[in-house]
Amino acid sequence: MMANILMCILLGAGAGVYNKEFARAAKAYDAGDYATAIGAYEQMVGESVAHEALFYNLGNAYYRSGRLGAAIANYERALELDPGFENARENLEKAVRETRQHLARPLPSDWEQSLLFWHYLVSRETTTRLALLFWAGFWVVLGVRQVRPVRYTRRGAAVLAVLAVAFGGSAWAKAHAPSLAVADADAPVTYGTSEGDVVRFELHPGDRVTVDQHRDGWVRVRTASGEHGWTRESNLVFVGPPYARMDQIQKPAPGNGTAPENETSASR
Repeated sequence: MMANILMCILLGAGAGVYNKEFARAAKAYDAGDYATAIGAYEQMVGESVAHEALFYNLGNAYYRSGRLGAAIANYERALELDPGFENARENLEKAVRETRQHLARPLPSDWEQSLLFWHYLVSRETTTRLALLFWAGFWVVLGVRQVRPVRYTRRGAAVLAVLAVAFGGSAWAKAHAPSLAVADADAPVTYGTSEGDVVRFELHPGDRVTVDQHRDGWVRVRTASGEHGWTRESNLVFVGPPYARMDQIQKPAPGNGTAPENETSASR
């Protein structure tokens, strides 16, 4: 119930329209009609609605329909918007345990892990807003100092400058991170962009990779262990942003997994 209320509050003027669609999706989900639930949730995604509750419930619907890759991608979306969303984290971990290879999520670069270890608990939107806030505060304090010198203004300006740089660096790193994608089918990864190339390794539904190059329908991927190569872009679903619809990508992914914990309450 709280997820629905939160959606209405955040969608503002469009709350009535989207709340109706959200309720329709929840009703279909409760009835076991996961295809209808997915269609309703994805319609909102296609209309640029981005909210952690939406992606969480969409992930649950994909999980129940057997699309493990799409489910994991949507749990990742929910956590990107709200890193503290524990239900999404629990369901993500459950889904990853059901993948064939149990691959870890690819890690950021060493410098990012060392200097920005703290920013994984803060969303990109929040880091950007805080960076702008501290930067504006820095100039306000400098302006006050020019008009009327006040004790500790120099120290305050220095602290604000450091915070602005820290959160600005966090926002930049988040905005320029390699694209995260999830395999939505069994996918061979080759040395080059040719169907005849030697297969280096294989991805299976739910495996997460980063993507750093696109070329004529192919993408270069890298796993958490450092393995890399090329695979067809159609084998993957991308986490985003921007957030693209996943229901229009047809994948053969039969399955009848058990429901993740907490999904019923989140879909109501």
